[in-house]
Amino acid sequence: MLISLKIENTSQPSPLEITLLVAIVQDTYEDLKQLIKKYGYFTDGPYRLSGGALSDFYFDLRRVTMHPRGASLIAKLMIERLTGVDAVGGMESGAIPIATAIALKSGVIRAFFVRKSEKTYGRMRRVEGCVRKGDVVAFVEDVTTSGESALSGIAAVEQLGCRIAKVISVLDRESGAQERITSKGYLFEALFTSSDFKSQF
Repeated sequence: MLISLKIENTSQPSPLEITLLVAIVQDTYEDLKQLIKKYGYFTDGPYRLSGGALSDFYFDLRRVTMHPRGASLIAKLMIERLTGVDAVGGMESGAIPIATAIALKSGVIRAFFVRKSEKTYGRMRRVEGCVRKGDVVAFVEDVTTSGESALSGIAAVEQLGCRIAKVISVLDRESGAQERITSKGYLFEALFTSSDFKSQF
């Protein structure tokens, strides 16, 4: 897992302050990891993944992103990585609770989501929520597998005239998403990878 720190003070932090900040961030990661293990990680497969492949383990992170503690922890860790971002969102329905939690916790970052297909009534939009032309946005996912879904949603957001700052996933299944997304020129980050969980069993 990659741990990053955002220090608000313009003055140089002391070694003790840095140690305390690192400990706080590590505790946040560990708290979230334990929630994922408890509510969102299943090893009684086989399970069929969205791309059709079978896996002996499965991550159902909606059980974490829609948990009050899980939503708060994810928002806290992702906000640290969202400097200069105007809005955050991703594909329905996995990204909706993540983007909403970030908007609520940050108080300044707006939220949106991308439909799998354009609506056939009303305003007939594919991208819904508080995003507009010229925004710098981060695309978020709960679980990233192949990356194809994220790239489809990114294309829809870019058509609005937005710029993608990065793609952030709660968990990367290490099934080609990072390589596919970065090959298109986008930054990719994940709070966890599947190896963070598989290595313990």
